[in-house]
Amino acid sequence: MRVIFSPKYTVSTPGHVFRSDKFARTLALLIRKKIVDAWDVKEPARPAYSELALAHSRPWVEKARKFTFSKKDSARAQLEITRAVVEAHLLNVGGTILAAEMALNTGLGLNCGGGAHHAFAGHGEGFCLFNDIAVAIKLFLKKGWIKRALVIDLDAHQGNGTAAIFRNDKRVFTFSMHQDDLYPEKKEKSSLDVELPAGAGDAGYLGLLRKNLPRVIKMARPDLAIYVAGADVYKGDLLGGLKLSMEGIKKRDAFVFRQCRLRGVPVAAVLSGGYAKRFSDTVAIHAGTLAAGIREWRRPL
Repeated sequence: MRVIFSPKYTVSTPGHVFRSDKFARTLALLIRKKIVDAWDVKEPARPAYSELALAHSRPWVEKARKFTFSKKDSARAQLEITRAVVEAHLLNVGGTILAAEMALNTGLGLNCGGGAHHAFAGHGEGFCLFNDIAVAIKLFLKKGWIKRALVIDLDAHQGNGTAAIFRNDKRVFTFSMHQDDLYPEKKEKSSLDVELPAGAGDAGYLGLLRKNLPRVIKMARPDLAIYVAGADVYKGDLLGGLKLSMEGIKKRDAFVFRQCRLRGVPVAAVLSGGYAKRFSDTVAIHAGTLAAGIREWRRPL
């Protein structure tokens, strides 16, 4: 079972709440636990700028190509945009493209990174510069590899950038379950938004997921799903307040992968947010997500 990862996903951002080294640590944990082997890791390539332009505006793509980002761009994205940061974000886009391609070929694709769902067509937000989810889907639609797609966004924060990019595209169903009083303050309109109160916990969260996901898959009729599996729903997260337990998150992940597989929907998983007070908890949650996908595809139907 291949896992997509690049060492360049990790960049130095001292003191920032988003630690990009979580992706490398997640992969190391999977290898240490013998869930994957080191030779199962596949490195992505940078996307072509023409591919980036499928989901992003020409001025934003030109800023990436020429590295002409401003201080205002960094402030809006809430991180300092350095050349290394741009390279990391571009490779994360490449990683999601590759994971989605593997999903179409095998049923499952795993990017040990990705999930930049706050990136809009013409600007970055919320630690996100380029929307890897949207680029992958737009590319596959253009190539004719898929006719319809589904985004299952279970990060604690609404996938506002993804929702905005696909607002008028009926081929793409965007489903976001998120905490109602979290960033972003101004929510975009997804195909279906399920808003939860702070402190929803395992029972409230899983009940709504079990009620909504099967009907969402039925409505979307997707040829590909991208699962945005944020770790920030955890009760120990610094930026989220949904307060799921580790066991609750395991049940969330297992349910998503099972529902996709039972319905014959190829699914690519991306990791997105996670800011636990104990860094090792974020790593464990991300590793658990990828492991849940692997376990599902190794078990008989």
